[in-house]
Amino acid sequence: MSDTYNQAMDKYTHYATREDLQEAIALFEQSGETGAAKYIEKCRTLLEYWVGNTVTFGSFEGQPIKWRVIDQRGRMRMLLSEKPVARHAYHGVSTDTSWKDCDLRAWLNGPFLEAAFTPVERARITAVRVENPRNPMYYTNAGLNTMDRAYVLSVPEAEKYLPDEADRAGNGWWWLRTPGSNLFSAVAVYDDGSLYQFGIHVHYADGGVRPVVWVLIK
Repeated sequence: MSDTYNQAMDKYTHYATREDLQEAIALFEQSGETGAAKYIEKCRTLLEYWVGNTVTFGSFEGQPIKWRVIDQRGRMRMLLSEKPVARHAYHGVSTDTSWKDCDLRAWLNGPFLEAAFTPVERARITAVRVENPRNPMYYTNAGLNTMDRAYVLSVPEAEKYLPDEADRAGNGWWWLRTPGSNLFSAVAVYDDGSLYQFGIHVHYADGGVRPVVWVLIK
């Protein structure tokens, strides 16, 4: 392999910034090596799924789903839908429930995944351990942690990934998975971006759903 190709591989393997990946692409192109095209595509994918970017992945009810890239772990990226993909109750009846047992979790990890993604796309979505902390204001027990391929944010996650109300605002109110002041309510994000930690009754069917998925990039 040429020195230029080796320099490109070094940039690709040890990248820390977008500029590193852009330089790697330029070096791969200059190298003219047969295997360069594969790594150019890998670099472009990494740039596309850079944290803070918006990507299109899957579709629901005839509309492409746009996602915000909000975190990364190795070659996995955490995606949050830019706006609610549907309106759905947290649970079908007004009763005590938790994220582990609610209808919304069952819908996201079953019918939603089947409807929104092709088999190839679903294969890229990774099941992850989802921690379910207590309500930070009312200390309501959120129940057991879960393994999910699709879920919604908790209060701590919403505050971490969407720290400003402006980041959370718009498109009506939407569910978080954290329980409210009791187990027949769940925290919601109001249209102005504020967190309603007292909670909305779980059987309200007009709550927006902004799914989270972890996607493996090539």
